[in-house]
Amino acid sequence: MKQEDIRLHNVETSKGQWGIFIQSVVKAQDNDNLFLTIVLEQNIDDERIRMRRLDLLVFSAELASHAGLREVRDQICRWVEETDGDGFLDLVSKAS
Repeated sequence: MKQEDIRLHNVETSKGQWGIFIQSVVKAQDNDNLFLTIVLEQNIDDERIRMRRLDLLVFSAELASHAGLREVRDQICRWVEETDGDGFLDLVSKAS
């Protein structure tokens, strides 16, 4: 799966709207999971942008369905609302 095939573009949170920009997609060893590097961007004003980096481990099948994409977007939203700074989100372990 290529980064342009992943339909994650933005997320609306209690901290405002964030653009989702996928920097890289790497298959995990078992090929059922993907490791994504994402940059989240939020416009502060006309001249400033807030940026956060999120590394994400996810089932590749989740990114192939509308329901799965919605769940991934919801998890990213929760992460943005509950944390500050950069981080890692493991959606494979959460699903087990």
